[in-house]
Amino acid sequence: MIGGITYMGWFHTIVGIPAIIVGLYLLFRDRFIFINTGLAKFYLIATVVTSASSLFIYRATGSFNTAHILSVMTIFAVLFAYVLHKKSIFGFLNHYLKQLALTGTVFFSMLPTTAEVLQRVPPSNPLASSIEDPLVQNFYMSYVVIFGIFSVYQIIKISKGEMNEI
Repeated sequence: MIGGITYMGWFHTIVGIPAIIVGLYLLFRDRFIFINTGLAKFYLIATVVTSASSLFIYRATGSFNTAHILSVMTIFAVLFAYVLHKKSIFGFLNHYLKQLALTGTVFFSMLPTTAEVLQRVPPSNPLASSIEDPLVQNFYMSYVVIFGIFSVYQIIKISKGEMNEI
C-alpha cells in the first residue's frame, strides 16, 4: 500500500486516468467515439481493464457499491457497442444506440472518478467528505445535463447523416 491506496488501486488509477482523458479527447475532437480508430481501441481496452480492476477494490469502500455497479454498466456498454458495431441488430437505430453506449462509458467513468478525486484532493483537507457531499452532487448534476445535451446533439448529427464513421 502506498499513500493509503492499494497496489490494485494504483493500477486502477494509472490505467483509468489516461482512459478518461482519451475518452474526453475523442468526444471533444470528433463528437463521437469511432471504434475502428487506434485511439478509440486504446480507450475501450483501458476502460474495460479499469472497470474490471475496480471490482477488486474493496478496501477503500468495504463492499460492492454504486461505483462497482457503474463499472459493470461500463463493461456492458462497451460490449453492447462492440456487438452493434459488428452486427446490425436494431437496424437504423444501431448507430444511435452504439454511439450513446460509447458516450455513456465516458459518463459512467466520470461519476466515480469525480467523487474519488474530490474525496482525496488535497490530501490534508479533501474538498468533499463523501459521495453525498453537495460539491460531488453538483458535479453529478452537471454531468447529467452535459451528457443529456451531448446525447441530443449526437442523435441530431446521426439523423442528419453528419456522422462520418471512420
